[in-house]
Amino acid sequence: MKSSILKISFAAILATGFLSSCSTVTNPISNNQTSKDSVLGRWELDYIMTEGGKSLSDAYPMGVPYLDFVSNKMLNASDGCNTMGGGITIEGNQITFGNMMSTMKACEGVQDTNFKSKLQGKLSYAVDGDTMTLIQGDIAIMRFKRAGTLAGTWELEEFIGRDRSAKSLDDRFPNQKPTLTFQNNLVSGNDGCNNLTGGFVAVGNSLTVKNIATTRMACQGVDSDAFGERFNNVNKYEIQNGKLVLYANDVKTMVFKKK
Repeated sequence: MKSSILKISFAAILATGFLSSCSTVTNPISNNQTSKDSVLGRWELDYIMTEGGKSLSDAYPMGVPYLDFVSNKMLNASDGCNTMGGGITIEGNQITFGNMMSTMKACEGVQDTNFKSKLQGKLSYAVDGDTMTLIQGDIAIMRFKRAGTLAGTWELEEFIGRDRSAKSLDDRFPNQKPTLTFQNNLVSGNDGCNNLTGGFVAVGNSLTVKNIATTRMACQGVDSDAFGERFNNVNKYEIQNGKLVLYANDVKTMVFKKK
């Protein structure tokens, strides 16, 4: 039996105008509601059967889809292209989706239509720790992970280069510590010498950076090339004890602290 597909995006959070135009939201999220077994909060797409067997990053080049349960009566979402908002009803292990308002952008190469066609009616859900599965009938049609805390500005604290040098961080980057800022689908910062900017796609714990451009200053004694090599090959991230750990080709290469 062919399963249907839902697609949801890492694109920008729903514009506040949607919320202000809606009726008053009841049962807002409080700190004690966002427990491990609660559906409330933001969930980012981790698995779906994409059209043409594409990877999630290829199916959603503008950012991973998401669902953001503001309360048990209000949902914000993105399909990888447009942001949406509307009413829901959560009863037991079932979610009933009401009419959703949406922005009307056209996004080439984004598999958004299948998502919007499925975000209606009644679906069952199951939460297991940081994983949520949505189920249509007896078929698991999509899986989500609780959103991490990648967004924000991070300063390099540990660097593991290919040379496995014993040089300290100050020796490698004597002028300034490299920083990275992740916001929506854009990354910016510096490599200890030059400013950098580009795009990124985060799906679950996978992380892909793309189209990274830098300024062209020459800084003697700065390992900016080594930083760039590691950063451009990033494929995974983890948040461990409040620190951002980056992996290149599944090898730990850099650790950042939140600024």
